[in-house]
Amino acid sequence: MTVPCTACLIAAILVARPAQASISVQFPALASQDAPAQDAPRVLVSVDWLAEHLQDSSIVLLHVGMPTARASGEFIPSARFLNYQEIVQVRGGLVVEMPPVDELLEPLEVAGVSDGALVVLYGSPAHLPARAYVTLDYLGHSDRTVVLDGGLEAWKAAGHPLETTPAQGPRGLFTPIIQDDVLVSAEWIAERLFGPEIALIDSRPEGEYTGRIPTRIGGRAGHIPGARNLYWEDLLVGSDNPVLRDSVDVELRFQQAGANNSATVVNYCWVGMRASYTYLIAKHLGYDTRLYDGSWNEWSMIDSLPAALGSLPF
Repeated sequence: MTVPCTACLIAAILVARPAQASISVQFPALASQDAPAQDAPRVLVSVDWLAEHLQDSSIVLLHVGMPTARASGEFIPSARFLNYQEIVQVRGGLVVEMPPVDELLEPLEVAGVSDGALVVLYGSPAHLPARAYVTLDYLGHSDRTVVLDGGLEAWKAAGHPLETTPAQGPRGLFTPIIQDDVLVSAEWIAERLFGPEIALIDSRPEGEYTGRIPTRIGGRAGHIPGARNLYWEDLLVGSDNPVLRDSVDVELRFQQAGANNSATVVNYCWVGMRASYTYLIAKHLGYDTRLYDGSWNEWSMIDSLPAALGSLPF
């Protein structure tokens, strides 16, 4: 496949793609459960937006973290704590896979998620709130769910106040509406492998993608044939400043990884954590996108499925 030069891609991005809503734009908050979903911000919000709307009654702010994060002593005011490990399922010693819906409802409702709430997620690393976003997208709440760009680090850098403990609040009442276009299986990918209708993005570090670094727990080395590598952290300004890079730069990286307007962007990594961030940003850019939750941990264990080593040429 012939890939356009970098300058041509940038020009194409600026001319051909629809303008994306800036993450610093001030969107109106949802005033009540009856407010139209289209009034909500889209996918990412800035710290300025959150500071302005922090007291809005419709907002449920969730600090997504591992259990130890509850004792961190640093929380955005009014943030409630959502234990990341309660929204994933453990399989074979690894924290992977989407749990059954009834198991998801309990931690989400305890955290205050309701049908009419505008849920704002943040956490560190950035793939944790991204995974919570995927979960709520799967449950049909993505039109009322956003992620704080830069998370706690950006909030602190802007000089906003902190609380030492998470907030408490009433239990929510959430009615899931399962979306069957969020997650895909190995079989779904295998049926479309090498076809133009999917663009496979491997969100792992380059060494894991090429097979130079062996898999950590069994399985084969390498990647799904046809997948291109887009390491999720390369989309951030830096690990100490986990804000999304310039939109043109990010769009270029996705296009170099094979994303286009006629293909479904399918994201995967090792267990579906890091790929949650590329899923989130693909949604932010307006791509039709999916998450392969089983990811390389599952694919590499199925001997009948093909594997590739090395890199695809750009």
